[in-house]
Parts: sequence; structure tokens; C-alpha cells
Amino acid sequence: LYSLKKQYTILAICLLSVLFFACKKNTADNTPNPNPNPNPTTTDSLAVLRIALSGLKNTNGVVNVALYNSAASFNKPAQAYRQAIVTPTSSSVNIEFDSLAPGTYAFGLFHDENNDATLNTNILTIPTEGFAFSNNSMGTFGAPSFAQAQFTLGIKDTLTQNITLKFLP
Repeated sequence: LYSLKKQYTILAICLLSVLFFACKKNTADNTPNPNPNPNPTTTDSLAVLRIALSGLKNTNGVVNVALYNSAASFNKPAQAYRQAIVTPTSSSVNIEFDSLAPGTYAFGLFHDENNDATLNTNILTIPTEGFAFSNNSMGTFGAPSFAQAQFTLGIKDTLTQNITLKFLP
């Protein structure tokens, strides 16, 4: 039981780091880019990421998404490349990030059901709200690594990631 509690504690700590970006109520289209691409591209070479999220248990609250463009910034909400906050209207949500420079990215998200800008946990620090990462990746003892969650966007790519919200027992 102690080992299981320790594993869930580590997972909760990693996931809690993802939630802090929710304090800034920005959308994907008007969030300033804190990590500008050092190699600017023309608009005709930009890519689109679509996230088709399913598995929401209800339409309460909001879905918070943080998109990262490097391993160094991954799961550091203050260094998120882009962010989005979406109000769900059904058990699935579509989120789109457009005008993305070609490159390697990863994202984390959670369903903040009570809209308190916190990934809520139970007494064992196990998350009680749904969460997910790109590629539906999961870490062994916490969040996945950037390498597990990463995907690549090329010139003019439109990529759809079909993601299912995860809930821990």
C-alpha cells in the first residue's frame, strides 16, 4: 500500500504541474508565444494540430491544454508554447492549434470539472479529474517523458490526435 501511495503521489505531483497554466485564462489564438521559433516561417508553411478529446464524464468546468515545443519546457506550465481553455458541451471536445511552425511538440491536458484551476486529488493524492497527454502516453510513475509524448509537425501538416481522457482508480 505504501508503494502504491508513493506512485500515486509522484503521478499527482507531475500532473499538478500541468494545471498551473490554467490560472491564465488565455485561448489558443491569442496567447503570446513565450518561446518564439528562432527560424521564422512563412504563413504558407505553418501546420495545424487538432486534438479530438473523448471520455469526458460530464460537461462541467473546462478542459485545460498546454502545448510544449521542447523537452526542456515539457510539463513546465510557465514555459508552455501555447495554451487553450475550452468549455465542453458534450462528452467529446475538439481543440485546435493553428499557425504552428514545423517542429516537435507534446501536450498535456486535464478536465477541470469544478473550474477551480486545480487538478483535484483524493486523500491518497490520486487525481479525481480526468487527464491525458499527447499520443495517449502514460508514464510509469508520473507524467510521460517528452520523448513518449512527442509528435512532429511538418510543413503545411494537419495532424489530428485522438485522445481519451484517463481516470485513475
